[in-house]
This record gives sequence, C-alpha cells and structure tokens, in this order.
Amino acid sequence: MSAPFSFTPFLDDIFASAGRHFHWLKSLSYLEFIGYRKMVKAVPYAEVNHGVYHHLSDEIQHSFMLRELAEKISEGLSFSPEALESITRIAEDYFQTIDGKTDQTVRETLGVENPYLCYLGVSYLVEKRAMKIYPQYFSKATSSSLKHVIQKIIKDESEHLAYLEGYINRFPGTGFLKDTRLFEAEEECFGRYLQAMEKHFDHFGL
Repeated sequence: MSAPFSFTPFLDDIFASAGRHFHWLKSLSYLEFIGYRKMVKAVPYAEVNHGVYHHLSDEIQHSFMLRELAEKISEGLSFSPEALESITRIAEDYFQTIDGKTDQTVRETLGVENPYLCYLGVSYLVEKRAMKIYPQYFSKATSSSLKHVIQKIIKDESEHLAYLEGYINRFPGTGFLKDTRLFEAEEECFGRYLQAMEKHFDHFGL
C-alpha cells in the first residue's frame, strides 16, 4: 500500500488559488452527486425509511450547494467540457474502486451479492472520510457563505454517519463492513484522488 497523500498541503494550495478552489468545489459537488446516484440505484423500495429519505435529499442538496459556491468564487473562470470530463473521471474512480472493494468483501463474507449491504459499506466509508475532510475545510474557510454551507454539510454528514453506525451496530451480521481492510482501501483511494486532482490542476494551468 502506498503512503497516505497528505491533505493539509493540498488544502493550503486550494485556498491559495481561486482556480484550484473553483475546480475542487466542482469535484466535491460531483462526489456528492455520485453518492446520491448510488443510493438511488442500490436502495430497494422496502428499505426507504425516514433515515434513507433524509440521506438521499441531503446528498443532492449538498451537490447543488457546492456547485453554487463554485460558481460564486469562479471570478469569471471558465469550466470546459474537458475539465468536467476530467473531474468526473477522477471522482468516479474514487467511488467505483471503493464500491468494488466493498462488493468483493460482501461476496467473500456472505457468499452472495448484496447491493444494499454494499451501499451501506460504501456510504459508511465515505461518511467517515467526509467527517475528516469537511471540518478541516471549514477551519480554513474565511468566507461566510462558504462556512455556512460547509457547516450545514458537517451537521448532515454527522447525522448520516450516526444513522449508518446505528444500523450496522444493530445487526451483528453486518459488522464486517467496519473491517480495517476496507478503511485501508479507502485511505489509498483517497490518496489517489488527491494526486489525480493535483495532476488535473497542473493540466489546466491552475
């Protein structure tokens, strides 16, 4: 496994460059959208309860709010179809790799495919990551509009994480979703995501 890619210097670079900040907000927005899209595909009708409903509505709201923030700080910068294709590929690689690792773990543990448990596992990993990233992001923010949005996202993600942990803890058979190997895989995926974003910035001269 490769060494974790440090988030702090990455975040410092984001705040030092309006262009990088603009593109990263677009990437965050798309990551939230992927989370929403995965839920829609993976959660069966019978499992749509109050917690799932709020999780779904929060994810698409986060995506929209982050995209609006990106436009506010863009300072007239353009965002080409090529740039959108690049951040789309980077974000989807992060999610799909985690999804593949989680699906493999579910199959090896249960002997069968279970898309709902895979959704729970991926969501749990991503919410854990969100609760590391967004608070650091908030701590460096100076804009009141940015702080307001990030603060709301932190509150929502904290509630999502509590809901997921509660569900997993209630059913002993799902405890493998908290396996250390899955967290190590996510850590490696996130490092690759940051490195890919750095290459994206360089490619577009940001």
